[in-house]
Amino acid sequence: MTTDAQLTRKIQALKDKIGSIGEMHPGSISQQFNICGTPGCKCKDKKNPVKHGPYSNLNYTFKSKSKTKFIRKDLEQEFKQYTANYKLFRSYIDQLIECNMQLIELRSKKK
Repeated sequence: MTTDAQLTRKIQALKDKIGSIGEMHPGSISQQFNICGTPGCKCKDKKNPVKHGPYSNLNYTFKSKSKTKFIRKDLEQEFKQYTANYKLFRSYIDQLIECNMQLIELRSKKK
């Protein structure tokens, strides 16, 4: 059985980890290929069309609004790190909530 002190230490460790996470952004990176409007372009070839791209997109939902943003190729790795940091943040938050719920349950049994 986990003790009050163990849970308190774990909660503090999670808070420390959350505080050390760098910049973050919700979402995921995907690739998109496009067809342009230029007549005679290779992307409009009837037999062997070659689409333009790939272009990187950041897809995310924040405050119940879904958005997609194009990400420049030179910023793609940075945004992959931002989204990875966000996933780590969410994981730590879930663990923190779980530990707090256990702590409250443990303390309520003592009363």
